[in-house]
Amino acid sequence: MNLKIDDIIAACGGRLINDAPTNAAVTSISTNTRTLSPGALFVPIVGENFDGHDYIAQAAENGAICVLSERQSQPTDMGLPIIYVSSTRRALMDLADFYRRKHDVRVVAVTGSAGKTTTKYMIAAILAMRFKTKRTIGNFNNDIGMPLSIFRLETDDEALVLEMGMNHANEIHELSLVGVPDFAVITHIGDAHIENFENREGILHAKLEIVDGLRPGGTVVLNGDDPLLTGPIAAEKTAQFNVLFPSSKNIISAEMQGFGETHCRFEWQGKEIAITVPLPGAHMVMNALLATVVGLEMGITPAEIAQAFANFVPAEGRLNILELANMTIIDDVYNANPASMFEALKVLCSAQGAQPKPTENVQNSGILSKPDTPVQCDARRRIAVLGDMNELGHVAKPRHCEVGEFAAQVGVDLLISIGELSRHIHDGFCAQKPPAEAKYFATLEEFLPTIPEIFRPSDIILLKASRTMNFERIIQNIK
Repeated sequence: MNLKIDDIIAACGGRLINDAPTNAAVTSISTNTRTLSPGALFVPIVGENFDGHDYIAQAAENGAICVLSERQSQPTDMGLPIIYVSSTRRALMDLADFYRRKHDVRVVAVTGSAGKTTTKYMIAAILAMRFKTKRTIGNFNNDIGMPLSIFRLETDDEALVLEMGMNHANEIHELSLVGVPDFAVITHIGDAHIENFENREGILHAKLEIVDGLRPGGTVVLNGDDPLLTGPIAAEKTAQFNVLFPSSKNIISAEMQGFGETHCRFEWQGKEIAITVPLPGAHMVMNALLATVVGLEMGITPAEIAQAFANFVPAEGRLNILELANMTIIDDVYNANPASMFEALKVLCSAQGAQPKPTENVQNSGILSKPDTPVQCDARRRIAVLGDMNELGHVAKPRHCEVGEFAAQVGVDLLISIGELSRHIHDGFCAQKPPAEAKYFATLEEFLPTIPEIFRPSDIILLKASRTMNFERIIQNIK
């Protein structure tokens, strides 16, 4: 990065409020003084419990050469340019828009109630077979994280994969206008963040905002198995674009091998693609199909796509299989919503690659598929350690209860529920199975000391909860 301060002022619509020289070039942009590099522009962010303006002096000491500020009364004698803007968050987005336009890259934007981060990683791995590719850092998918990902672009980059998240309407709209994607991908419409919406149709509208910045003639890739994404609302919103619907009809075969990988064969527009997805679960097959279609549409060959998956490294905390203390740990601690809970439970209770038999789609509850009978497992105990799912609002109680009921149906041997909302997971499970096969803990602190007496060698243990539950501490405790 090499940005002139005058260009930054123009891009942000800002105003210099002191007489410091502006001839130095900005080489990076940071919102965090702890990771700030010399030569950076410091952008102080105002949050509910913090104000980055309190750290402007620290940023200057750490080597920042320019700062933005929402405070016109900011001290002006620090020897570096201070640019006044009405909103540092808005200025960060405007600057990201300016910086993206300086680069000739094809942009793929990804969103969805579940699977968007993994799908983003898959798409980036596929595109990297042919193009110099950057992607969103981790799950930096909001109006702060996405700009920081854009600022990583280098002169010779050719492709950029951006994850776009939201918990309110209009958020993805703004992200899309800055990202200006060539491809927009929506993985699934579920109950994640439904506390801020009246129903799933509201979430659908919010996710479809991803096409608001799509280039004319751009391509939309939608999960063809999702009834909302194939319905009239999505059809009207995407009518002016090229719309593709990869679905289970394009999956020739998908066979899970143990708990570690799934062998898949896809067919797309006359091409057959054979890949091995290094992740378990039917939902991962759909994520891989969506990523594969994007790759094919961008000119990546089936052989290159297969190689991309052979080299693929899953994101930490997303259905990673760990062998610890002679136990198999399914590490899915990064986040949770009803749809991903059901899929993770099916992975847990699949033996020798067998999957629960899908019989129906329960649109109102978020269950992707429901087994007729409990899955027949081998002798190893299947233990599900589940925690609260956040941002479900008015449907929190029934959705947690449904997770417990589903855990009983698929054959979980022991359910451990942790957290205030997870009491309903416990209750749903115990309505169908003996209470002796379930344990409830109000907090993680109550549960951790009991690990040695509950877990034993050969157990297969699923760990899953929303991010705020900090379930990675369970793994640290086991280690």
